[in-house]
Amino acid sequence: MNDNCRFKDVEEIFEGRLRGNQLMLSGKGLNAKEARLLWQSPRMQEISWLDLDDNNLEDQGVQDMVECAYLENVQYLNLNQNSVSDEGLKFLAKAKHLGKLKRLHLKENSINGEGLISLFNSETLVSLATFQIDEGWTCKKREGWRYKPQN
Repeated sequence: MNDNCRFKDVEEIFEGRLRGNQLMLSGKGLNAKEARLLWQSPRMQEISWLDLDDNNLEDQGVQDMVECAYLENVQYLNLNQNSVSDEGLKFLAKAKHLGKLKRLHLKENSINGEGLISLFNSETLVSLATFQIDEGWTCKKREGWRYKPQN
């Protein structure tokens, strides 16, 4: 790998972070280039729970991720604290391989609104039923999207 990658291979990223079908990568500090090791790994087909909380994926990392055909079984995706903007959500809304995604966490990102509209109107995220934008902001899909504040 190049100088921008701290990992020699995907196994180093997986090490101690895989629990059955759950890949817990919270706080790993992954940037977009390092995460590409994941998106190139057929092992990602086994994952239905993908926790990427507190990393450095940014919009480029989300764009790379949504192009990964190996993510077809992901049902839960945590992108909290990844410096994702509305642009990243627009990429996510067009994801062809995340049709089984049911729950999405987006807390503590730089989201202003356009990206959320893209998620609401996504024609590919057909199973997405709930997403959290920030503390107290959970959106659920019931005959259209509805926002219900949490106390």
